[in-house]
Amino acid sequence: MYRGQAHSPLPPISDPENGREARGNAFTKTALDGGRALGLTSSEMLAVIAALTRREFYKSMTTYFDHKVWQDVYHAMTPAGKVAYIKITLRDNAPVIQFKEK
Repeated sequence: MYRGQAHSPLPPISDPENGREARGNAFTKTALDGGRALGLTSSEMLAVIAALTRREFYKSMTTYFDHKVWQDVYHAMTPAGKVAYIKITLRDNAPVIQFKEK
C-alpha cells in the first residue's frame, strides 16, 4: 500500500473514486470477534468503515511482518457508543480490516 508518504492516509474506503469498497469478507475473524465484543453486527461494522473520514484518521504504519506494506489506523465512534480501533491494510487492491475496541 505504498503511497509515497508514510503519513498520508488512503482516501476514505467508501470513496467511489478509489474503486474499493469494504465488503464483509474484508474483515478478519479477529475483527468480527472484536466487533461482536463491541456489540456490533457485521453490517454495523461496515457502516462504521463506510463513514470513516480523515477526521478519524490516527496514523499510518507499516505491518510488523513487512516494512513495505502500509496500514492506516483510525479511531471511530460506533453505534454502541464505544470507540473502535480500526486498521485497514490494502492487499491485492482489496482491504483487509482489523476492528477492536480502543
